[in-house]
Amino acid sequence: MRFRQSIIFLLSVTLTALADTQPNEKAVTLILMPQQQEIELALSAGPEHLRLDATVYVFGKKGYEKIRSGKNGFTCLVNRDGNQAGDNDFKPTCWDAEGSATIVPVMLRVGEMLAQGKTADEIKQDIDRGFSDGRFVSPRKAGIAYMLRGDVQYDPKTMNISKTLFPPHYMIYAPGVTNADIGINMDAYQKHPSLPLVYAGYSGGARTAYIIVMAAEDKAHSH
Repeated sequence: MRFRQSIIFLLSVTLTALADTQPNEKAVTLILMPQQQEIELALSAGPEHLRLDATVYVFGKKGYEKIRSGKNGFTCLVNRDGNQAGDNDFKPTCWDAEGSATIVPVMLRVGEMLAQGKTADEIKQDIDRGFSDGRFVSPRKAGIAYMLRGDVQYDPKTMNISKTLFPPHYMIYAPGVTNADIGINMDAYQKHPSLPLVYAGYSGGARTAYIIVMAAEDKAHSH
């Protein structure tokens, strides 16, 4: 039941994200993690065989900082993009080389502006300008971002992950694609919550959209 509710909630956000035009003038209070804990959480998003040679960023008072340069083209960080909208969930993600070149720069800029105390409306305007003036570009070919840890909630008091908000999944780059394009609607999800769906709720909207595919449980996968 919780899995089904998570899927339906994400689809609801997806269907309304681009239609929401109300400015958000409230800056958020950011949650910082101990560096080593954040590194481990970031890398847990990727398959084990990619972790050792991936580039890693951690979030600090000035935004994201690269603390390790990788060798395999993958980039892992704990995405805080949703924090600008008032949620406090973490989205550990590992992007392939194409995502590292296109989507990661957007996430790094969002992190920088979050650290500066910018509001969601200010962040959106900056990211939109970045796509308009060529600072940012959408993925230019198919690729994948791994989220094998799922979306999680972190309790700064206990310094532990308190719960998983959305299950492990894969994200395939799909700029400009909609749920209608792949034949998905709310009724379909109520009956079959394991179907893929398009999510365009990250900064950049449709320009950084993904097709989300649920990951099958792998008992050999270690966080």
